[in-house]
Amino acid sequence: MKYRLEAAPNVHKEVAQIYLYREKNQGKGSGSRFLEALTECYKAILANPFGHQVRKYAYRHAPLHKLKYRVVYEVEGNTIYIYQVRHTSRKPGKKFGP
Repeated sequence: MKYRLEAAPNVHKEVAQIYLYREKNQGKGSGSRFLEALTECYKAILANPFGHQVRKYAYRHAPLHKLKYRVVYEVEGNTIYIYQVRHTSRKPGKKFGP
């Protein structure tokens, strides 16, 4: 089955904020490394959407390679809904689990 990604509106804002924070506080290029890791994570999710751990209800958490971020998503039919990209030390919302 061929899957497609659909990101919630807040995801684009979260990704932009993470990019800017990393560029400002962790040096030039750090934001770009984050975007590259996020792209690879999205590719891994598309290749095997059921390959990541279910944390709460149907929400799955996929880690970014070598970075302390995770993508929270859900699979419905052939659509993968991305709900959140967050740092692993950030307090999780009750909706998506730890």
